Amino acid sequence: MKDVIHYSCFDSPFGPVFIARSINGVCLINLSKTSEAEFQSLLRKMARKKVSRDDKKLESVINELLDYFNGNQINFKSILDLNAGTPFQRKVWGKIGEIPYGELKTYKWIAREIGNVNAVRAVGNAVGKNPVSPIIPCHRVIRSDGKLGGFSSGISLKKWLLKLEKQPLPSK
Repeated sequence: MKDVIHYSCFDSPFGPVFIARSINGVCLINLSKTSEAEFQSLLRKMARKKVSRDDKKLESVINELLDYFNGNQINFKSILDLNAGTPFQRKVWGKIGEIPYGELKTYKWIAREIGNVNAVRAVGNAVGKNPVSPIIPCHRVIRSDGKLGGFSSGISLKKWLLKLEKQPLPSK
């Protein structure tokens, strides 16, 4: 059905992860601790479509994420649906998607790369709205002063993901 968002949940090393896909691709990954009812409500508000649990439809992306969470360097192949983002957000997310495994880049670097050096704050806001972390690896984005900056799922999870990629944490 075209008007349905399918979702699933799986256990990761840091707790349950909810994931959803539209007919166009993966549209939301929730790494924060939330209940199934809260996730369903979020999906309904976000997509204004019927919500249905279907573990089978999300099996391949779940396997990719589990592989990643188990410490394997993988190239995600899942198709994404980023239509909920603005054109600017999608541009930022596209640039984040180019950051290689185990590397860090700054918000300032992203702003420069997308051709708007004065948009550092707007880039930070777009990074914070990334709906499909870690497939779009916003945990690899830090502040210019070397500090980690924020992470929508919490700074401790950002540190966990960076350690997973064997990235030395900034000392600040």
